[in-house]
Amino acid sequence: MKPAIHYAFKAKLIRRIKENGEFDFIDVFQEFFDDEPIKAREKAFIYYQNYIDVLLESKGLSYKSDRQAREATESFYDPKTSHLEVFGENQIKFPDFLGNGIGVFLIIDEVVDEPISNENMVMIHGIGWLYEGFNSTSPDGLARNLEREHYYYQHFDFSYGNYKTSISVYDPSDLSEVDDLDQPKVFNILRTPFDWSGYDQETWMDELFDESDEIEQAQPSESIEDVISFGETNTVEFKPSLLYNFKTNTAGIGVKGIIAKSICGFLNSKGGILFIGVNDYGNIQGLSYDYSLAGEKDKRDFFRLEFDDLLKQFLPSFIMGNINGVFVEIDGVEIFLITVYPSKSKPIFMNGKDGKEFWVRWTASTRQYKDVEDIVNYCLEHWGKDDIEG
Repeated sequence: MKPAIHYAFKAKLIRRIKENGEFDFIDVFQEFFDDEPIKAREKAFIYYQNYIDVLLESKGLSYKSDRQAREATESFYDPKTSHLEVFGENQIKFPDFLGNGIGVFLIIDEVVDEPISNENMVMIHGIGWLYEGFNSTSPDGLARNLEREHYYYQHFDFSYGNYKTSISVYDPSDLSEVDDLDQPKVFNILRTPFDWSGYDQETWMDELFDESDEIEQAQPSESIEDVISFGETNTVEFKPSLLYNFKTNTAGIGVKGIIAKSICGFLNSKGGILFIGVNDYGNIQGLSYDYSLAGEKDKRDFFRLEFDDLLKQFLPSFIMGNINGVFVEIDGVEIFLITVYPSKSKPIFMNGKDGKEFWVRWTASTRQYKDVEDIVNYCLEHWGKDDIEG
């Protein structure tokens, strides 16, 4: 009989190798099981530490403490950096707004009647925005998640090893003692590398939100322009519009179909970044042509709805978690970045005019495979016979 809980490591990162302009999409989910959950926990944290060591090494650093590591890798999770960040000497990286991060998760296989929550997967340590909601990576959020973990160890009488401890953290969401809100709350937890010193004061919230007004106004660094100036590669493509047809000066379903083919090609290959509002020559022309079709509607809302409609119309719903889009401003001109993580285990077919279509990204173009034998051979070579699902 398996224990009521186990652990997982999750990493989602995008890095660009400057030498060839290609992007490397890292999407890892590794689970750890043991009859003694504390041992599975230890394995997950070792796995996590190995990734942190690699990130620090890329910056010419070595691990000294969790707090030092967080400060050194801030570009991986700082919500104020809504742009590409320089990452080491040879790579640059998209930060948290695309859902990136690294973390250790508690997975609850047997949910009991607990007073804290009923979710079955919570982050107990990490950086970034892998877990929905701000509190997942804030000190008070981590403290509550760890308290929940402790609850399960206590409920099922699991061994704590030498990890059981107590911490004091100022928790702004704790409204149980209205007259005592400025006092820290004591949490019973299992120890992690996180440094809790200084978080028992309300002032840590002031430091966190010191520059909060700049989040929406944060400007992209020159790194995005560097990517564009490098030109199209097998993981980078430019498109001048999402739905504006430059021949008819109207909206065209065919234009959306072209975007869908590019996304499908990235899904079936190494993944990729699609820049909307950049023409084939790398000129940043922006989204004004698409915006001109919005009429009286909010331009961004209109664009976002059209993008969502494109995905629903052309691609299967189960793959939507691999696709993300974000508005970015460069020198006063807005463009739209579509990030596509590759499909891990199965080929993706899009809904074409005459039925299902299979597209693959080549060096700097997207090509359709029509011959069944070609499709089968590509799938076997790309995913492997044992890896292909359903």
